[in-house]
Amino acid sequence: MNEIKKLITDIVEASGLIVEDIRMSETGGTIKVVCDTEKGITSSKLVAVSKKILKNSEYDEKYAVNYRLEVSSPGIDMPLTKARHFVKNLGRDIELKHDCEEYKSPLKASIEDVDNDVLILKVKLKKENTTIRIPMKKVISAEVSLKW
Repeated sequence: MNEIKKLITDIVEASGLIVEDIRMSETGGTIKVVCDTEKGITSSKLVAVSKKILKNSEYDEKYAVNYRLEVSSPGIDMPLTKARHFVKNLGRDIELKHDCEEYKSPLKASIEDVDNDVLILKVKLKKENTTIRIPMKKVISAEVSLKW
């Protein structure tokens, strides 16, 4: 499994994309590759990297017969765990799991700003909107909350 992950990661990163996740079913079937960029990804970039993987001779020899390749972007349900995930979702409402003792976890908030060290959130505390700072190292994960 590590061999295929390294092969795919090298191809994806050489294409200027970021690998968010690679999943491979144990019994054969599907290899799912989730890719992104700092600013989001287009379907044409996903198609291009998919073709590069499929045209790779090592992939073709060892995996093409037993696996179907799926290359996609992160869905709205993918957890936010890195600073770049939060940057892409500025202004969105999230539910955040964290290790800060000052605030309850999970916490419902809106992403105001982020850098590599601190996540700045707008939350409602005691019926008032307040801005709080959560160190990135205290973030466990977050999910975007959709308003329906």
